[in-house]
Amino acid sequence: ESATMERFFIAITSFVIIVAVRVILVLRQIKSSRRNKRSYNMIMSRKYGQRTIRKQPIKTLVVLGSGGHTTEMLHLLCSIKNQNDFSPINYIVAETDATSIRRLESLRSEISKMTNDNHSSGHVCRIASHYIHPVNLPPQACVYKIPRAREVGQSYLSSIFTTLYSMFYTARLVLLTTRPDLLIINGPGTCLPIALWCFFSRLLGVSCGNIIFVESFCRVQSLSLTGKVLWKLGIVDLFLVHWPELLKNKDVRGHEEEIVVLDAFIRHDDYFKNKT
Repeated sequence: ESATMERFFIAITSFVIIVAVRVILVLRQIKSSRRNKRSYNMIMSRKYGQRTIRKQPIKTLVVLGSGGHTTEMLHLLCSIKNQNDFSPINYIVAETDATSIRRLESLRSEISKMTNDNHSSGHVCRIASHYIHPVNLPPQACVYKIPRAREVGQSYLSSIFTTLYSMFYTARLVLLTTRPDLLIINGPGTCLPIALWCFFSRLLGVSCGNIIFVESFCRVQSLSLTGKVLWKLGIVDLFLVHWPELLKNKDVRGHEEEIVVLDAFIRHDDYFKNKT
């Protein structure tokens, strides 16, 4: 019996060491990716982006949030170059969020109308009028509905239980159904369990599990709760913000080289003039 317990202890210890080493290696890889901004150069930027030759498209998963989060995300998706490289895109929305689905369908309907009427060169879609002519979105696969991890205004204490429920619900969706190479999120509470499972799938080698987090446009001087959690966990490959003022925030101070200021919605002339 003593020998059995000893073998069991050795097995458990070995397993914990292997997992710890794997986590450390993946987190170091993610930190290196943030510093080198490889994901940004490959995906987002009109200014820096170069076409990446791939044998197959990147399986992409996008989380849509209520209200402004969805509007900002649709802006972001319309700005991606080489959209066929990131297709088809699967969307995740909260089961109580009918607004995001309506906005997505409305945008696709408007794009389809522009294409059918052959007026793309002169017609600019409202949702992405700051970006490209004509406007388009990457091809869509499925829209999945999940329970919210945290409702707007919900207390932090009660959100612990709803987040746990949402995590169990979304595990199968991320680990078995979608297996994303890339997850794009921008702050709604719904995205937190998705991000954690995506990181877990990366640890297991189930998928590439790269994560891009885009802070909300309304966050000028402080990070959102989701942004703070993801930053502390260190599981995001690319951390994007819209305002250079956020680089002075105490949560990210000293790590400015790991954050990208996204020139997307409006041109921050003073900041980018100094960068060129």
